[in-house]
Amino acid sequence: MKKVRFLLTITFLSLAATIGFAQGTLASQSPECLKFLNYLKTDMDQGNLSDAAANWRGAFLHCDAGVRQSIYTDGQRIFRYLIEKNKANPQVKNALIDSLFLMFDLRIKHFPNFASSAAEFKVYDMIEYKFDQPEAIIKSIDEAIAISKEKTQPALLLTKMQKILNMYSVEKVDANVVMETYSSLTPLIEAQVAAKHPDADQIKRDIDNLFANSGVASCANIVQLFTPRYNANPDDRALINNIVKLLSDADCTTEPLFLSAVQALHRLEPSFQSAYYLYRLYAGNNDHQNAVKLLLEAIESDQSTDDQDANMLIELSNYYMQKLENINKAAEYAKMAIQKNSSVSGRANLILGLVWGSLRCQGNEVEARAKYWVAVDYLVRARNADPTIAEEASRYISAYSQYFPAQEEAFMYDILDGTSYTVSCGGMRETTTVRTRKQ
Repeated sequence: MKKVRFLLTITFLSLAATIGFAQGTLASQSPECLKFLNYLKTDMDQGNLSDAAANWRGAFLHCDAGVRQSIYTDGQRIFRYLIEKNKANPQVKNALIDSLFLMFDLRIKHFPNFASSAAEFKVYDMIEYKFDQPEAIIKSIDEAIAISKEKTQPALLLTKMQKILNMYSVEKVDANVVMETYSSLTPLIEAQVAAKHPDADQIKRDIDNLFANSGVASCANIVQLFTPRYNANPDDRALINNIVKLLSDADCTTEPLFLSAVQALHRLEPSFQSAYYLYRLYAGNNDHQNAVKLLLEAIESDQSTDDQDANMLIELSNYYMQKLENINKAAEYAKMAIQKNSSVSGRANLILGLVWGSLRCQGNEVEARAKYWVAVDYLVRARNADPTIAEEASRYISAYSQYFPAQEEAFMYDILDGTSYTVSCGGMRETTTVRTRKQ
């Protein structure tokens, strides 16, 4: 015990004394320094941590600060060993823990090329030895983030979110702190997702879910926190992006702040995403002209993929059919969607089937109802292409089939089952196969 106390005393005195020392070279060190370094290396190679403690103390006292990184990494191993050895003595154990963290701090200070790794492992030891001190853990994570920035390990980001929410649950921090934390972590984890870190996708989902289930992400809280900031900095792109994401994720898209933020985002940083957000807002306000304009702008953007374009074309087709009752435009954009990406062919063919089923066609008994043949053709394609809409397509097939011309009616016009037939109606034209009802 006397040896441990002496070691600690020397450590703290030496740490305080060496903070301002210039980093020396190994060749410039005293014989005493070199002797203890050699002894220390031998002890560490042999795993003899008990004897290594004394030689480490000698190296630490006699060598210039920063001459060897191994002085600090060996010190970490030695202090972990001593912490375990003295776990029954809280006073000594806590002093040793503090010394362990000082090793990390000196390593970060004198070896900046390894600061990121040192800061990360300091957090892990902080979690191990100060698990009941969330403030200290969060502080160490913040130090690691300040060093590593977008390259911060995803696990540290998740740990910070968890600790903040734990503190929120016992009212040690308020909702604003939770939102600030989530806002600051989001671009960091997104950077790791973009860098294809193997854990980033799952950890991003975990962070998002923690925030979503925290009860903090209410429209009122977000608006109250961010409205003054937006008013003060209406051209701050990072702030605006954050506001848009938070309000969108919380389903607060009817908030005036959301519209203002998206308009500002599109002004400062036009993209297909910002155009699409504006389309949704205008559509929600029944501003059809601007809604269509912005959705077309999103589709025509070079930034969007064919898959994204196809899905937006389906949305535009539905908009024309349901909101504007322009079935010709609905059909036009549904066909364009299939050309962009066949993965949407099920939904596109469903729209085309409904378009043809809703046409008003003139003519005799066959000409007026031939549209249902075309409608069913598209609906069968929809059912075959996309199992998720098969049931819906089948209902329409059953309904439309009842309106096929009767066999006797078709026969009167020399039209026979199985023959080809061209349907012209409502400015559209399709070739189909004759099918009749048997009475």
